[in-house]
Amino acid sequence: MTEASARSDADAGDRRHMQAALEAARRGMLAGEPPVGANLVRDNESLATLSNGVISDLDVTAHAEMRVIRAACRSQRKLSLDGCTLYVTVEPCPMCLSACHYAGIDRIVWGASLEDMHAVTGSELTIHYAALEAGGIDIDVSGDCLGEESRALLGEWSRGLRRA
Repeated sequence: MTEASARSDADAGDRRHMQAALEAARRGMLAGEPPVGANLVRDNESLATLSNGVISDLDVTAHAEMRVIRAACRSQRKLSLDGCTLYVTVEPCPMCLSACHYAGIDRIVWGASLEDMHAVTGSELTIHYAALEAGGIDIDVSGDCLGEESRALLGEWSRGLRRA
């Protein structure tokens, strides 16, 4: 297999796994949550796919990323999620990125950026990846996977917030 065809296969897999995160985000938005979904995958198998639960759980830490980490650790009956890739519709905040580090997640793929979310909420914390690497966080992070679709969900949610 050539490097180009291997990358194309990986891109198709990333899009498929991100699509599951987007579906979770849509379900969450319909339930009144911010439209953020996460899908945690190991060996091409989803371990957990959930949306934000901040409002329904009355828990500021119930971000989609935190919820899939908790669910996967429980189902795997261990704290280490090494070998996993986290697909999330919005770039993880510092809390979620730290949880990924402590769980040993190898890779994060996100859709919309924190700046995109900040444009809607006005309250997102930014991440400076160079500082994180200097601090010992070594996770392969890439963005804009199905970014247009992720930003469209944020826009839909934002329009709903303005109407409310």
